Amino acid sequence: MERLLDYYLYTADLAETWLARQTRTSPACLLAPPATVPALPDRAHALAWARTERPNLLACLDYATRTGQHARIIALTAALAALLQQDGPWTEAAARHATAVQAARHLGDRLGEANALSNLGMVRYVTDEFRGAAQPLEEALGIFRDLGNRLGQANTLSNLGAVRYMAEDNFGAEEALEEALAISRDLGDRTGQALALCDLGTVSRSACKYQEAAHALEEALQISRDLGDGPGQALALTHLGILRTEVGDYPGAAQVLGEALGISRDLGDRLFEANALIFLGTARRMSGDYRAAADLLEKGLDISRDLGERLCLANALTYLGAVRRETGDYPGAVNALQEALSIYRRFGFRGPLAEALNETGILHRVFGDLSQARDYHQQALRLAREIHSVWDEAHALAGLGRCALLDDRAAEAAANLRQAQEIFQRIGAAEANVISGELATLTRDHPGT
Repeated sequence: MERLLDYYLYTADLAETWLARQTRTSPACLLAPPATVPALPDRAHALAWARTERPNLLACLDYATRTGQHARIIALTAALAALLQQDGPWTEAAARHATAVQAARHLGDRLGEANALSNLGMVRYVTDEFRGAAQPLEEALGIFRDLGNRLGQANTLSNLGAVRYMAEDNFGAEEALEEALAISRDLGDRTGQALALCDLGTVSRSACKYQEAAHALEEALQISRDLGDGPGQALALTHLGILRTEVGDYPGAAQVLGEALGISRDLGDRLFEANALIFLGTARRMSGDYRAAADLLEKGLDISRDLGERLCLANALTYLGAVRRETGDYPGAVNALQEALSIYRRFGFRGPLAEALNETGILHRVFGDLSQARDYHQQALRLAREIHSVWDEAHALAGLGRCALLDDRAAEAAANLRQAQEIFQRIGAAEANVISGELATLTRDHPGT
């Protein structure tokens, strides 16, 4: 039994060196190599081995837990961290990392405790428990600082930055990510640099700082390509595709998102695949290819439901609702958007909620229900201003302007559309040209507005 446990621990640790998204803070497994070790020359082989052996690996971990082998609980759980985060089930993953935290505390293993806390935080992040994820990450960061472990600090700061961004703390996110990037550069950890840059690019994009975002994302992509880091490339390409969609470069967005989708499928990472499908579907929709958009979004929706990934699911529903509206499937659009709104509200996803409210407002305007349309756009406007999302604010103002125009209130329509145009022009969004055309028509038909 001892030899069996050592074999699985050694080989799982070897696989984890390929699967981990960050440079690891723990030393390589100190066990002597078993008599026979499977060949794991790359990430694909490592993932295939880990997935095949998953029942046995978990059985070994259960045995170590039942027999109180605390050191093995810590080491084996850490060696399974990437597999558990990628494949789930995440409720089980969180419970196992919590057990590892307790085992590390029992032994007084502070490095093991910090790593287990960090892994626990990231599983909560994947399940959209952003505020619950911050607590173990901040605790891990404190331990890494006490230990003087700068690599651990950089990794945890990067993770904490991603969590804070999703919890709408953009200032705190940027602060953590800048510190993570500085430490990673000082240590020469290029994997850490790429991850911090990718998240910094995402924070900048959400603030509509498109040039800063593009620079950070392109640097992250180049580093990931230099390293042959498939997950890093998929992540950077996906966020670059979202950015290009927002600035109106739909062919460029489709190109990088298609590449992200191919890499995600090669990696066997279904969460990455779902995101790439959803945002590629959005780019196709914006370019007018509704059939392809619907197909991509339906596939992303199916994967998101299968994984139980709520944010992905709601995003897919929002964009699918827009496609259904544009193709005349109004009942389907209503169903998709109402489900999306329910998920966003239930789990506190306020940023995408503003976008879904605007989409629902557009749908009601198309129905001819201007009262309901105005109500949804007003809700979106209040929320956008509360969370400082100028992109959503401009869309809400444009929606209100179009409602006013249909209601023969030309002066009100012009005022709202001009505010929307000013924001879109200031941030460099593609919608600025559309609004300009609408305003030109409005002033021609209603001189003096």
